Amino acid sequence: MSGALLLYWVIVGFCAIKSAAFLALFSFDPKNRAALWFSGAFVAAATSFLAEIVLTTAFYPSVTRMVIALSIVVMFILVAYGYAVLYKVHLHPGGGWAIAAASALLYWIILDLPREDFTRQLVYQLPYALLSLLSLSVITRARSKRIFDWVLIVLLALLALHFVAKPFLALWTGGVGVTALDFVNTVYAGVSTAVGAVLLLFMATTAFGLMLSDTTGRLIQKAERDDETGLLNRAGFTNHAERSVLALGQTDTARRPELTLTLIGMNTPLHPRASDRHLAEMAELIGDHVPSDALVGRMADCDFAVLSPATNLMAARANAEALRLAANARLSEAGRPVTLSVGITEREKGEVYADLLARGLWALDEAEKSGGNCVRLAGHANFVTSGERRAKSAL
Repeated sequence: MSGALLLYWVIVGFCAIKSAAFLALFSFDPKNRAALWFSGAFVAAATSFLAEIVLTTAFYPSVTRMVIALSIVVMFILVAYGYAVLYKVHLHPGGGWAIAAASALLYWIILDLPREDFTRQLVYQLPYALLSLLSLSVITRARSKRIFDWVLIVLLALLALHFVAKPFLALWTGGVGVTALDFVNTVYAGVSTAVGAVLLLFMATTAFGLMLSDTTGRLIQKAERDDETGLLNRAGFTNHAERSVLALGQTDTARRPELTLTLIGMNTPLHPRASDRHLAEMAELIGDHVPSDALVGRMADCDFAVLSPATNLMAARANAEALRLAANARLSEAGRPVTLSVGITEREKGEVYADLLARGLWALDEAEKSGGNCVRLAGHANFVTSGERRAKSAL
């Protein structure tokens, strides 16, 4: 078995593994539709290299050569559409069919020309180079780019250059051979296949890393989200709030940055748990009555929290009062009044999230003790803990 033929078998195995990996990723995360396109692309690549192996047996050579050529075309088309899905860039759905049809016509014209003809070799590689540039153009049109995106751009550019350079490489290394069996024994077959396989490996690995990163991000986001309302859950809100307050603390100056915490409790006297519809409507109402950059979370069955940057105590109170009135009007039904108890506090210099939460809970408790359907504030100056009260009593 020649070195090139052995390499073909290795590449077939690699393509099968990559296709299975992308398919497994799609099965795990159906929202990652780009993985499905890439899985199909590597099936097409494996088909092409299997056909290369079949061609050495002289089994229906004309058909086999067409399968080899068009399978790689299909692979690149599927890769381009996979990148379009991954980067949310529009590619016309009929474009792939048009490219495949044009390539089929081109190969039908040239494939029976002598293998060693330079023009035939150059024209044969042209669709692959152009399709590599099509994928490159998809990534360059993406709105934002990470380091991996630039790596892919470089790899696709190198892949396009690789296809253009192949006819010249064939001349330099002694030709492509007269027959398919001659071809697999040439230096050119081993070198060009090895270089293409390496570039394909890097491209596949980088694309898989990007898709895996997207899936991981979705899983983290899902873990932090409440299924019924779509808001942050308690753990997600706490994590983000702690980071936000900590970041604000690093910018503390003589002029205190404004940040308020609003805790909201739904009062449903006849039903301890709010209905799913009420919860969804409540989440929507909160979104309509808080700043667009505020963190909003569901802390318990009927309890919510809002962390509002660049918002002082009075502005937060005005938002809370408007929310309270809107909830009274929209959520209450005959015999099922829905009112809100709201506690609000403002961050003082040097405080962490736990300090805000303690005062916010105190204010919410005061609102509930007052009968609910009201807003209470907890300013730092008039708030003392039970430990501080005991210390003052001992004096």
